Amino acid sequence: MLGTSVQVVMVGGAWMLWHSQRTSTRDVDSARRLRPELEGAIGKVAERHDLSNRWLNDSAAAFWPSNASYEACRVAYQNSNLEVRTPDPDVIFVMKIYRADPQDREDLVTLWPLCGFNGPEDAAAAFRNAYPHAPEDEYLVDYIADVAGDAAV
Repeated sequence: MLGTSVQVVMVGGAWMLWHSQRTSTRDVDSARRLRPELEGAIGKVAERHDLSNRWLNDSAAAFWPSNASYEACRVAYQNSNLEVRTPDPDVIFVMKIYRADPQDREDLVTLWPLCGFNGPEDAAAAFRNAYPHAPEDEYLVDYIADVAGDAAV
């Protein structure tokens, strides 16, 4: 893998941890697809540190918003072979709504105060813009209002 450069767009639990919003995570999710030839290097790191072979994965790429830009993400770390970028909290928020895992609800409450939305309606509009193919959810604004309410407690 010498001479290969990699760009990771860190999202999920690793994003939460990087931004001091969580105390641990099991893996690093990249919203940017990882090239298959990285598998060997990822496996070597996993073996060396007794980690899962999926410690670095691109499963989150399926949840990347259609209107988001990798280039708009902040560079969190960079060296000659690795660049790690992090999106704004608003991007993470809509991704977690789209993914809808039980842990995501807790993360949404934590994320809400970090976001720049002007209320639940604005967040729901951002979700619809990010995922125009998603089915309409008549309860989305109410759900986000509940998240915002729990964040205020």
